[in-house]
Amino acid sequence: MSMDRREAIKRTALIMGGLVFAPSAMGVLNGCKARPGVDWNPEFFDNDQARFVTVLSDIIIPDTDTPGASAAGVPAFIEEMVFTAYDEDARERFLSGLEAFNDLAREEHGNRYLDLDPEVQFQFADSQNRLAVGGEHLDEPGTAFFLVMKELTMMGYFTSEIGATQTLRYEKVPGRYEGCIPFDEVGKTWAT
Repeated sequence: MSMDRREAIKRTALIMGGLVFAPSAMGVLNGCKARPGVDWNPEFFDNDQARFVTVLSDIIIPDTDTPGASAAGVPAFIEEMVFTAYDEDARERFLSGLEAFNDLAREEHGNRYLDLDPEVQFQFADSQNRLAVGGEHLDEPGTAFFLVMKELTMMGYFTSEIGATQTLRYEKVPGRYEGCIPFDEVGKTWAT
């Protein structure tokens, strides 16, 4: 029995607290999927946009005891979502948000995001995450962009084979149903 992709998306939406928005969910349901590997060649993004998406997705989900976003093919997934699932307005908002994020980095640190030291990149992304999650500055395209980028990164990761089988707990044929058990006995959230 293989993992049902639609069911994985529904569960991912629950895990993420309902942060899955219609264009992203529709893109995945229509077949957008992560292509694992770090040898990703962008088809639509220019080189700077591709590097930006790769760097930021790896900050959002870094390599730890499980592979991170790049290893799961998340940057290619994001490109496919933006250029095949998003309509023209959503695509333009994504690309202008990317530029606005760079402009915010330039205002705060004197350089565009890609040209910052990796530690400063992390700190800047962390501050944008805190602002966005706190509901602050969501009228600023750069801060709002971070939420979209985070959503796409998480969706791409947790619907990839790596995310669903190595990060989440996965069994092809799960055992008996136990409705109420302590989380520390399980250890991970279930993928299916």
